[in-house]
Amino acid sequence: MQISGTTRVTGLFGYPVRHTFSPAMHNAAFERGNLDYVYLPFEVRPEDLAQAVAALRPLGLAGVNVTIPHKEAVLPLLDEVSEEAALMGSVNTIQVRDTGLRGYNTDAYGFETSLREEAGMALAGKRIFVMGAGGAARAVAFQSALAGAAQVVIADVVTARADALCASVTDRFPNCRVAACPADTGAVEQAVGEKDLFVNATPVGMKAEDPRLIDVAWLAPGAVVFDAIYNPQQTRLLKEATARGLQAVNGIGMLVHQGARAFEIFAGTPAPVETMRGVLQERFGA
Repeated sequence: MQISGTTRVTGLFGYPVRHTFSPAMHNAAFERGNLDYVYLPFEVRPEDLAQAVAALRPLGLAGVNVTIPHKEAVLPLLDEVSEEAALMGSVNTIQVRDTGLRGYNTDAYGFETSLREEAGMALAGKRIFVMGAGGAARAVAFQSALAGAAQVVIADVVTARADALCASVTDRFPNCRVAACPADTGAVEQAVGEKDLFVNATPVGMKAEDPRLIDVAWLAPGAVVFDAIYNPQQTRLLKEATARGLQAVNGIGMLVHQGARAFEIFAGTPAPVETMRGVLQERFGA
């Protein structure tokens, strides 16, 4: 990759970002397409987010992805947002335009595409349990309702946040049964037993010392377990689900497909999806 005076800069705003594989994935895609772009990680503290977003246009960046903990906080800092981002109240991609900053949400697309490709599961008619109520959970919950899920149950350690997400989804999709679940062990055990899909949309599992999220013995025999975490690619949750014979999907596919959609927003050209996936597989293999 050659950096010159014409190179367009893209990147990632998050805190922390040192664990991210997005730069390797996007830079390989730019190189594969012979595009004069580069993708960099920017560790942006929450108290510095407004200043960082305001600097995008003056510095001439083409756009950035947005990750934990900024996906919701960034909305009021943008000039406009896409329909899906407005619907979900969460942004993970910012495009710098001549007319201002436009936000998108590509997480929902990445989630549904990965689930379909890797587990053969369509969301229509399914009963889904979502652990977490942050940006990734919003994408999962809204996309599930949009795709015709029969039921979505949401649990979060901050009860008010789960309640607020449930209210938002119900307001837009009154035909989908949406409910909040207390995050205590007894309530979660009872709720997950009848679900077709369990989704972990929290950071729990990124560290080896993290506590067990749930006991997979609570899940129905045919349930699918989807963990949005991609590093490590085999969390404790996924290892235990696989050992029990359940279909287990990690966050790599979601990362690839949301990244591919973001790539297309930045560069205006189709993304080399398999190149992006291959880079991640190589990095994890190493």
